[in-house]
Amino acid sequence: MVESTQDKTVVFAKFLGKEILGEWGRLLFSLLDAFAMSGYEIALFDNLPRAELGKYGPLTLTLPNLTLTEAIPSDTGNMFYLFDREDRAVGGRPWRKKIQVKFDVFAPYWFSKPIIMPYPVHPVHAGFDLPERLKDLRPVERKMRIFFSGETAGYVKNRIHFPKDKLPRLDIVNAIVGKMGEELLQLKHEEDLVDLVARAGFSNKFVLGVPGSFRVNSGNWLKTLATADFFLCPPGYIMPMCHNAVEAMAVGAIPIINYPEWFDPGLEHLKNCIAFDDASDLISKLHAVIRMGAEPVRIMRQNVIDYYERRLTQSSFVRQIESSGRRNETVLMITDANVLARSGQLNRHSILVRGTASHGILALFGPMR
Repeated sequence: MVESTQDKTVVFAKFLGKEILGEWGRLLFSLLDAFAMSGYEIALFDNLPRAELGKYGPLTLTLPNLTLTEAIPSDTGNMFYLFDREDRAVGGRPWRKKIQVKFDVFAPYWFSKPIIMPYPVHPVHAGFDLPERLKDLRPVERKMRIFFSGETAGYVKNRIHFPKDKLPRLDIVNAIVGKMGEELLQLKHEEDLVDLVARAGFSNKFVLGVPGSFRVNSGNWLKTLATADFFLCPPGYIMPMCHNAVEAMAVGAIPIINYPEWFDPGLEHLKNCIAFDDASDLISKLHAVIRMGAEPVRIMRQNVIDYYERRLTQSSFVRQIESSGRRNETVLMITDANVLARSGQLNRHSILVRGTASHGILALFGPMR
């Protein structure tokens, strides 16, 4: 029998739909990891098929504060009920808070104010020691002015047309290769980057890992990001939002990005990001970043770290839930599946950008000073 404790809130999670299992189980893991990282005990109802947990879903079962249960709690007054579709037999009990997880971030939600879960670091970089790892990485000496490593094969389609069309990743990389000239340094292997980072001094260039041949070992990823002042954050394969933008910000690498309005609140050009529009605007701003002085870079880096700590950590997300004052809460998760199904519905009324779109639009067209 699952019981609550008087001194600690327990999260009872029961999911009836399949969307929470999407993205190879990343959604399930990231959601429950947020509560585990915030000190909650989690009782996960054992009805999720093991074969459908994907590559990352099984990591959920390793969370130290999580137990599987086949029992419905008897004493729910100090418990959170976390669900996607409500089980009527469960939902009718007197919960401290009921938290429904939904996925349509393009809907307007005129009569409610849901909490958008911050897009997380990838599960392979998560863990209870993440805050300490980030604390150690942020003071690392920066050896590259701008860095990008990532795949481009298949990254050719743009599904987002508000506030303007998003330049796809392949087009972004092709523009950089064709226009950056001597300010671009292309590396084919991680060993080449290790040599670069090991050198004394500072490489004032755009360091590009050649797609298709260059790959950073996942265990070195955050450490590598921490050696760059800026990280290019082109859109992902299906939607703009990508783990690498959050991971870069986590270590204090300033994002160069064309979807600032997808963050809540929207990222702001020259404050906590460099926002670009089309290819010409991108190249112009990259050249300006190369020439930027140390002090504005330092200020932006600190702003990025502050933003991450206030808005993107698991604990900041859980604090929003705790402080909302509502007994019935709605949490929205940004997903590939929603973008595929509803991308044409994104507009200025969508909850994803409503209230942040003005920042995003100003950032896209803001001058580089």
